[in-house]
Amino acid sequence: MSRLRSATCVAALMLLALGLVIGHVHSYTEVSPIDELQHLDYLIRAGDGHLVGLGDLFAQQSLRLETCHRLDAEFDAKVPSCVTDATIQLDPVTFQELGFNTAAIHPPTYYVIDGLLARGIAATLPVKDDSLTNGRVAGAIWLMAAVGALWLLLRELGANRILASALIAITISAPTVLFAAATINTDGTSLLCGSLLVWAVVRWERGRLPLWVVLAATALCAGTKVTNLIGVAVVVLYLLIRCNWSSIRSTSTSNRTSADTSTVAATSGGSGNDHRSSPSGVIERLKAFCWSNRRRLLPVLWTSVVAVVVSGIWQVVAQSIATVPGADIPMTQRYTVTSFPMSQFIGSWRQTFDPLFGPYLPAFLRTDLVILTSGLTALLLVVLVIVAMVRSPKGSRQRALACASLGAAAIAGPAIVLFNFGFQSVYVEIPFRYALVAVPALVASAVAVLRGRWSSALTAGFAVISVASVGIAFG
Repeated sequence: MSRLRSATCVAALMLLALGLVIGHVHSYTEVSPIDELQHLDYLIRAGDGHLVGLGDLFAQQSLRLETCHRLDAEFDAKVPSCVTDATIQLDPVTFQELGFNTAAIHPPTYYVIDGLLARGIAATLPVKDDSLTNGRVAGAIWLMAAVGALWLLLRELGANRILASALIAITISAPTVLFAAATINTDGTSLLCGSLLVWAVVRWERGRLPLWVVLAATALCAGTKVTNLIGVAVVVLYLLIRCNWSSIRSTSTSNRTSADTSTVAATSGGSGNDHRSSPSGVIERLKAFCWSNRRRLLPVLWTSVVAVVVSGIWQVVAQSIATVPGADIPMTQRYTVTSFPMSQFIGSWRQTFDPLFGPYLPAFLRTDLVILTSGLTALLLVVLVIVAMVRSPKGSRQRALACASLGAAAIAGPAIVLFNFGFQSVYVEIPFRYALVAVPALVASAVAVLRGRWSSALTAGFAVISVASVGIAFG
């Protein structure tokens, strides 16, 4: 009976995710300004078995779709009128980014999967052959899968069915998450990747899941979008924090034993010199730390290796199929800087610290109720995680996860700025959505302070308001 109730909750939440995506797709027909033309073009090509390389221009099918759907940006004034005739050749240079597909930097995993799903939708459902619409509807599959993974994570960390259902409903109805899932965008993979990876690590830590599942989830993160590696940073920090607290407990016990030994030595006239601060003592402590925490350090090592290898392989492939150097791409030239952007680097932590904050909303979602609920959701998530970090017992999984998720979200912005400048000499203002992969860990951390009956009830009430606000906007 318990499993049946859980399955019913998950099924209802998946239907909610499907309904939210379809409602968003129905209400938002324009091409998103968040690089959707680039992602659409990649999806169409990947569906045909082709990769996109640096220097590739938009395909004609993609351009025709934008001329008819229009672009949700001021640049739309420069986009030609609707063209459906396949014999008419459009000039890619007249479109955004001078016609260059800037999505070439991303691995093809998302585009291949979403492209196949879009074709399946077109072949089995009574819908028109529109790659943009079908690709967006396919995003519901990613969000529905994320619902299942997030359910497993929240239940693993002690959330009851009502609380888990409410938190998931709030998360998937958050405009930033919904927009990523309901448009063609690699950010739509973030919620699934983050949920799977954190769940796998927590289950592995309890001895209920083999390490290869953790490594597979890591490979999925690295193989969908480079910023999904923030999710890898979350679990690495989590495991290191757990190692540190474990060592502190061991050290405290050892110190008490050493103090007793020193007292005995002093009483008997022996030497009480402490050699632990010497270089050899530091090395010995480091060895002892690694040995005593070898079980948790093993996934730290292997997840890092898998992330680097998968990302490295794609970079090699991307360079091999590039037709022009990255420095010659118009977008790269537009953001090139001659000196390190120190002031932007210092403030960039804020750009990923609160990933549910979305400065951009489609016109139909710019209602007072949506703006209020989405703003409260973004704010309360961070506040709840901070409270969980303070109130959870020292050494607990809840406190470690809260510290790790907030820490990874805070350092993600500066890390990306450093990466972009170091490899391309560019500075781009980091979008909040880049840290969406950390949202599952943040939501899971909040469970620690919401387990009570009244807290669960209030969370469920807010979930109803959050979902209703978006549903009304679909109106």
